[in-house]
Amino acid sequence: MKENTESISLCMITKNEEDNLEYCLNSAKDIADEIIVVDTGSTDKTKAIAKKFDARVFDFKWVDDFSAARNESLRHATKDWILVLDADERLDKGSLKMVTELTSDKNNDAFLFLQKNCTNDASIAGFVNEGHKNDGKSYAGWYGSFIARLFRNKKGFEFEGTVHELVEPSIERKNGRISAANVVLSHYGNAEPEAVKKKRRFYLGLCMEKVRRNPDASSYYELGVLQKENGDLEDAVKSLKKAVELSHGHGLALYELGVISERQKNYDDAINYYTESLRARNSSEAYHSLGVCYMKKGMHKEAYRNLVKAMMLNPNKHAIYNSLGAVLEKSGNLEDAAKMLEISIRLSPKNAVGHYNLAVVFDRKKDYENAIKNYEKAAELGHNKGEEIKKRVKHLRILIMNNPKYGYGFKVGG
Repeated sequence: MKENTESISLCMITKNEEDNLEYCLNSAKDIADEIIVVDTGSTDKTKAIAKKFDARVFDFKWVDDFSAARNESLRHATKDWILVLDADERLDKGSLKMVTELTSDKNNDAFLFLQKNCTNDASIAGFVNEGHKNDGKSYAGWYGSFIARLFRNKKGFEFEGTVHELVEPSIERKNGRISAANVVLSHYGNAEPEAVKKKRRFYLGLCMEKVRRNPDASSYYELGVLQKENGDLEDAVKSLKKAVELSHGHGLALYELGVISERQKNYDDAINYYTESLRARNSSEAYHSLGVCYMKKGMHKEAYRNLVKAMMLNPNKHAIYNSLGAVLEKSGNLEDAAKMLEISIRLSPKNAVGHYNLAVVFDRKKDYENAIKNYEKAAELGHNKGEEIKKRVKHLRILIMNNPKYGYGFKVGG
């Protein structure tokens, strides 16, 4: 698996992860040339488990800063590339070969992976109904985010942020190139609601203390993001606006303000925030969100233009193709809409929105057989228009039975 590729240091931070660590290391051991574990005070068997995998284990005093611990792990890495995982994550088996192939890339310095946050809460924005079992537990589906988890070593790249630590800003400042990769991480740490609440209370305390000690733009941005995640939108807006005030053109804070405005259906404000954020930094997420807001306003040309930019920056994100298919359908371009949605479904077969949007396209084309097939698949995958779908399918079956051109090609009730 490692032929003609560069070497990989797997870097992790841990504390009392005996229930998770072995699963995580088993998922990545075959592609790691060395394993670095920085432990911040475990009192269980975490360090012993790490040593079973020949990991180099280093003790690090916890200083209320996740980036400090992350960067300590990077300092011990000796290989060409750094792969970052958390103990409650698993690198999907089908992604292993892709990760090793990425290390032979000569054009990019870092790669974004799709983190599938497994959950049983179908009400979460972006929920994908893709149920599965892991370690004896069942999960209804996941919601995704793209994060940089593979990047070149010895380039001075470092993590930033007390809680939501990211390496991307450091890479961008050093003019490193970041590309999206078709690599999947399954994340199980946010599946238990009570554990998430406890974790967020802890994170909120860290962020508020950081603002008290160091009231700069970075501190207010982190606090605002956490307040948004906790549903405290009014406080989140205040914190994020403070970040923009302290650092004019704070692209990340402007993007989060756009997310909040879009969630509140204030599409004009959202468009302004996303546009301002793009002046500070190119972002597939911002272009995608901007395109969706324009689509909500019926401005289809502007929507399409921004969605294409999102696709060019991140060609592996199925949600972008869902949105492209929707705007093309609304514009009357049914053939291209179908092509976009078929790509989306190839990228994510259990993608309820993609199947529903494709059903709408076939419905408009009067291809009722394929419309029914995709409506039913969308309903099976848990699309939130389940009752509406049932009524439409029933109506289409009646149309088919009464239309001689279908003959016996379609089995009613099949």
